[in-house]
Amino acid sequence: MPSLHLQPLQLSDFDTLISHALSGIPGEDLVGPPTPICCPVTTQEEASARLTFHFAKQRARFLGDPTVRYMKVVERDSTSEDGENIISIARWHFYAAGYSFTRDIHWETHNSPEPSTIPKDFNVALHNHILRTRDAARSGWMKVHEPCWVLMHMVTHPAHRGKGAAGILIKWGIEQAEKDRVPAYLEAGVMGRPIYERYGFVQVGELLEVDLKQGGGEGVFVMCKMGYFPRKGGEGP
Repeated sequence: MPSLHLQPLQLSDFDTLISHALSGIPGEDLVGPPTPICCPVTTQEEASARLTFHFAKQRARFLGDPTVRYMKVVERDSTSEDGENIISIARWHFYAAGYSFTRDIHWETHNSPEPSTIPKDFNVALHNHILRTRDAARSGWMKVHEPCWVLMHMVTHPAHRGKGAAGILIKWGIEQAEKDRVPAYLEAGVMGRPIYERYGFVQVGELLEVDLKQGGGEGVFVMCKMGYFPRKGGEGP
């Protein structure tokens, strides 16, 4: 029977994640929001270009951002020739002096990328608008200049959802917050809110609504601002 295991993501794993485009349905991979909104794909070629572009940014962050902690959940199956597959990834961050939009936003946005590397129909302006709006709002609901953990990115392969991989990655972050006795924060889609609530996160303030028209898109992108707060003098849930 397959089993799930939590491990730190390795640099070589980015090539493995890009290779997911070569198997399965185009777009069913480990690219998380808002990239699918900004760059929908219908063919393996398009999916491969999107994965390559997306994980080039993630690889650079892995190598250069001192706050980052990439984790992965792998599924092992002794009866399968594949042996071990990455089915879920998360990017947690520890900010010893609190999150700073001015200092950290450049890691999130695509800043003057080489045109030849941008996938066809990738709306870079929309991508940057969503993330700038999300991250600029943090000063209004996160504790400023205080240490914290922040979950910036988590995605599970569509074919492996419901197995508990996301919960493993969430619990890892909670354990760090409890150990450091600091809050953990995240922004989640409305549909994803229940899983975070299950592990002790609570919604903070009103929903965050991003008008996609300002980035050349359509509609509104809605997120829940959520926090996990260790109990004083004791362990959290």
